[in-house]
Amino acid sequence: MKTLTTRIKPSLFALTLALSAPVILSGCGEASASVDKPEEAKQEEVIKVPVEAQLITRGDIANYYSANAILESVNEADVIAKVHGLIEKVHVEEGDFVEKGQVLAEIDATRYQLMLEQRRAELKRVKSEFDRLSAANNKALVSADQLEKLEWQYKSLEASTNLAALDVKEAKVVAPISGYISARYVKEGNLVQQYQNKNLFHIVAQDELQGVLHLPEGQFSKVKIGQNVNLSVPAVDNQNFVAKVERVSPVIDAQSGTFKVVITMDNSAQKLKAGMFAEVNIEFGIHKDTLLAPANSVLTMDNRSIAYQIKEGKAQKTEVIIGYRQDGVVEIVSGLEDGAQLITAGHNNLKDDADVNVINAI
Repeated sequence: MKTLTTRIKPSLFALTLALSAPVILSGCGEASASVDKPEEAKQEEVIKVPVEAQLITRGDIANYYSANAILESVNEADVIAKVHGLIEKVHVEEGDFVEKGQVLAEIDATRYQLMLEQRRAELKRVKSEFDRLSAANNKALVSADQLEKLEWQYKSLEASTNLAALDVKEAKVVAPISGYISARYVKEGNLVQQYQNKNLFHIVAQDELQGVLHLPEGQFSKVKIGQNVNLSVPAVDNQNFVAKVERVSPVIDAQSGTFKVVITMDNSAQKLKAGMFAEVNIEFGIHKDTLLAPANSVLTMDNRSIAYQIKEGKAQKTEVIIGYRQDGVVEIVSGLEDGAQLITAGHNNLKDDADVNVINAI
């Protein structure tokens, strides 16, 4: 039995060695392959930020103060009755253009005409008496005192006659200015009183219009008589018109902190009407042939003005000094040169010296 056991042990060892050999060889082969394979170089992919850009230009830019105003007529008048009586005729209607002195309506003047004839007859009688007594051959018949009283009576009647003639004349209601009848308040048959508060007509002259502005006191030193004013009127498709500063109040309203400015404009073409709303831009100054950049290309960071310009495909953060602003354009006082290409969109989170891809350069 001992001899049998001794023979089996070498056989088991050989079997175990045979089974484990492929595993050892396989492990060695993998290690050798791993060592022999070269390491691939890892290249970083460059990411370009898509942006929009625009070239800066040169041009003129102005500084404006914006406000609103209601256009008013420079010349307008209320027409009232100067004598008492019934309206016999009305010759005009609203919208009619009338000339200064044109008859608008007529008041019954029968009573005034009779009174005028009476005054004229009395004046004629007194004048005849005065002329007769003041003749050289009749002076002895009357005293100087009587002749003087007769003279004063004649002058008094003369004045009364003129007043009666004025009443007859003023029975015809005439236009005090040339313009358009904007309102008619009277009809035929209405009784009107002399110099009553109720108006008969309202006339508006529209060949020259004005607007009244109330500006904050901080603008007082900038507003001068004769300055240009640009108007945009929505009622006529936002057409632009030019006006002038006509008057500037010399005092500041203590309650509102504003001062009054009156602007006027020529309206001989009659495109505008009194009562229209206007957007007003008062021109404070103009810079000619200066660098202009889109307003959206300039950012404000830490109370500084920043622009990103593109150089060799990279965004370079540049500090700039700006001047006037107007209609989406800003003046570049310093920091940039002619031909600079500025990023107008996509720069809010952009970093300095980042690679960019301009997708719609202008």
